[in-house]
Amino acid sequence: MNVEDLLNQIEDLLEEGKTSLIGGGKVKVDADAIRSIVSDIRVNMPDEVIQARKIAAERKVILSQASDAAELKIKQAEIQARKMVEEHEITKNAEINAKEIINDAKRQAAELIEKAKENSNEIVENAQRWSADLRAGASNFVETIMAESDEILAKSIEDFSKSLNKVRIASQQLKSATAKMNNE
Repeated sequence: MNVEDLLNQIEDLLEEGKTSLIGGGKVKVDADAIRSIVSDIRVNMPDEVIQARKIAAERKVILSQASDAAELKIKQAEIQARKMVEEHEITKNAEINAKEIINDAKRQAAELIEKAKENSNEIVENAQRWSADLRAGASNFVETIMAESDEILAKSIEDFSKSLNKVRIASQQLKSATAKMNNE
């Protein structure tokens, strides 16, 4: 059951709480405060979605930048290798140096991409933890409100029952007094 369904249930319980009382008694619940809280929860929930989208976009940007940087380093290494081959008489040494430069560039590119992946995974994990904490907090808050509403309802029914007993006792006393007066 998702948070939206729980919020709808709270609103249904509030509406039913006003009309389901026994014997014409009333139960007082601060429905406006509960509705305000429900509204606040709804307003804040989309932040998770916005944050998740932002994190996904940031991850794409990080990976794209790392890939672009890697490609640039490889191109620079290839250009440098070509220049070395053209400039030096001993092409064999130039080829060896070029290969080393290209290998270094590829290694650095792989390291950059790996770091970018690690960073983006960490960002995603943090966002997931934050999202789970937010959902748990909202769920706990809703459960607390429901428990408090149940307590208020139980107290109101108990008070109503006590008042009803007092009315019955007063009614019996009134009947007794009326009967006494009629007998005299």
